[in-house]
Amino acid sequence: MNTDPVKTTLRCILLLSFLLSALPAGAVYSYDGIPLASDAQGTFRGEIYIDGGHGLSFPPYSQEFDVPDGTLRWARLYVGVWGGTENYKGWVLPEFNGQRLEQLQLAGVEDKNENVYCAGHGVYWVSYDVSNITKNGNNTVEVLTSSGEPGNKLDGRVYGAVLAAACEDSKAPLVSYQLLSGNVNLHGKGWSGTLANVNDQTDVNFISSQIPGSPEAATLSVAYLTGSRGLPDYLEFNGEMLGISPAYLAESYGGKAMDIANEVSFDASGKEGSSSSYFDIEHFDVLNYLQTDNTVSFVRGLDLDGDGEIGLQEGEDYLHPVLAALVLSSGSTASVLPDLYPEMEVPEQELVDEKSAEISFTINNPGGICEENCTVSFRVDGTEVLTSSALMEASGVYKSSFSWPAVEGEHLIELAVDPEAKIQESDEENNVCALNVSVKSKPDLSVSLEEPLKIEAQEETSSASLLFFSVLSLFGARRKKPLFLLLIAVFIIAAFSGCVDETQTVEKTTYSIPLKITNSGEASALDFDVNLYLDGESVTVLKIPELEGQTSMEDQIRVRTLKGEHTLSVKVDEHNDIVESDEDNNGFEESCYFN
Repeated sequence: MNTDPVKTTLRCILLLSFLLSALPAGAVYSYDGIPLASDAQGTFRGEIYIDGGHGLSFPPYSQEFDVPDGTLRWARLYVGVWGGTENYKGWVLPEFNGQRLEQLQLAGVEDKNENVYCAGHGVYWVSYDVSNITKNGNNTVEVLTSSGEPGNKLDGRVYGAVLAAACEDSKAPLVSYQLLSGNVNLHGKGWSGTLANVNDQTDVNFISSQIPGSPEAATLSVAYLTGSRGLPDYLEFNGEMLGISPAYLAESYGGKAMDIANEVSFDASGKEGSSSSYFDIEHFDVLNYLQTDNTVSFVRGLDLDGDGEIGLQEGEDYLHPVLAALVLSSGSTASVLPDLYPEMEVPEQELVDEKSAEISFTINNPGGICEENCTVSFRVDGTEVLTSSALMEASGVYKSSFSWPAVEGEHLIELAVDPEAKIQESDEENNVCALNVSVKSKPDLSVSLEEPLKIEAQEETSSASLLFFSVLSLFGARRKKPLFLLLIAVFIIAAFSGCVDETQTVEKTTYSIPLKITNSGEASALDFDVNLYLDGESVTVLKIPELEGQTSMEDQIRVRTLKGEHTLSVKVDEHNDIVESDEDNNGFEESCYFN
């Protein structure tokens, strides 16, 4: 482990300055989507309310909710919006119980808003904290989008709105719950655009219940966007298939096909349900399938005819699971203490020497409600670099991030919550998480060319009619050119009835130029260009999505030009978008004879 005292001291000083301004991490667009993660969790006496609907419609989109009695501890409003494509931009603006919420930008592939999850070809799932304005009884949301605004391209139709809320009641049963939210795009090949991949299934895991003894009831709630009636899809809980096979699929698949996301909400367990175009919300009794840790699988389709693939009628074209919640309840009279435990995550591409690595972290509390400030301590290679505080809320999830000025080498990063043990917890042994990270040296790109290889010759005919030359001759005569030009002009005009052409032939040849790009550093170089110039003029630009560290790649670039001496030059990362250890070896130039 690297414990150089000078580097450690410098790292600690820099880390302190970054951590003091830590901000929540933002969401980033992904075609395959954003995995479902905890939005709320905990154990208390009361009820978890989850409801919504009624399907795709143009704004203004209204939805009512009937929140049960009890002290409201937290509430989340979720809104699904159809963008049309991932390249269109616009906005969404809900009004909840008469109060306008924040107008959030929907930026598609450029989206980085922490409350906006965009996936696929422009399917949005947007969340709002409405804890302070939710009330018992009737609640109403009206959603506006940029649809219809001059210059707007965003489709802007609303799939649906969902409200989740925790209502505490000291006389109610004890409940332990976890609410997950995200936006996963399940799709087949035909719906992946230029991507050749499929995404047939996504799994989510629920942590162990904090309820003492055995739960007496267990409800799984799920919500989907973009589902289509008549195209099968499946939902599994600990490997058990949920729902009932609908009658309209019985003839095709002999009762084996399910259709959970069928544009009818609350019907998957056999009830009548209500129509909800391209939107589904369902509740399932899963008590008989409970385990210590539980897994839910969202499945786009199954190969029912045994031909090795999910056919067009065997699964959804595309399907977006956006919410999953598991709520367990018990009549136990025992009290439950808080249970704080941290998690950390840092993408590998962030761990580059001298780069500020963005490390996201979550403090979880699946136990009893805790609404206190708790100490958070960060250590690097055993040295404490900062102690800060985090205010835990009733929702049981605290998310944030910090920037670490990474230094090349192997390091141990530790995050401790409540290290002084001031908060009484049910488990004091899970308050520390650690990551062993390897910080790589910066990328170092270089490029070289080999001799051009002749592929084919192609004649290009350059014709000029004699009439044209005659005009030139006369034009020259008017400019007092020699007498023979006048004679040529007279001859041409005399013979003009035949319009005789004289042809010049210029031969251009197609060449293949071998190109080699090398990354001598340890870290990958992402999203850079390679520019080729012939005699100072741009010939082509290659877009390279990634070149891993200490690897090379080869390519062939085709050019068409005249035979003879030419100057070839190539530049990699010409605009220095990639931070490298050596910026002076990114170009290559040589004179070549094209024969």
